[in-house]
Amino acid sequence: YDAAAKLAYEASDKSMDYASFKTKYEGDSVAAVIAKQPVDVSIPYDAAAKLAYEASDKSMDYASFKTKYEGDSVAAVIAK
Repeated sequence: YDAAAKLAYEASDKSMDYASFKTKYEGDSVAAVIAKQPVDVSIPYDAAAKLAYEASDKSMDYASFKTKYEGDSVAAVIAK
């Protein structure tokens, strides 16, 4: 099962003995896999409304702004 470590060792500068290299190689491999765990990149349903609200003068509460923003957005799409 250590074929990958053996191949990597053969390609290395062999500055350490194989047993030490294999231990380090396996540790580095585990760390690399852990680092690649899934990251949540989902976008909230109302992200556009939230961004628009943050850029607004906030003269109304978010719930009212969102209702108006969605209505205006639908009207703009229909008008096209």
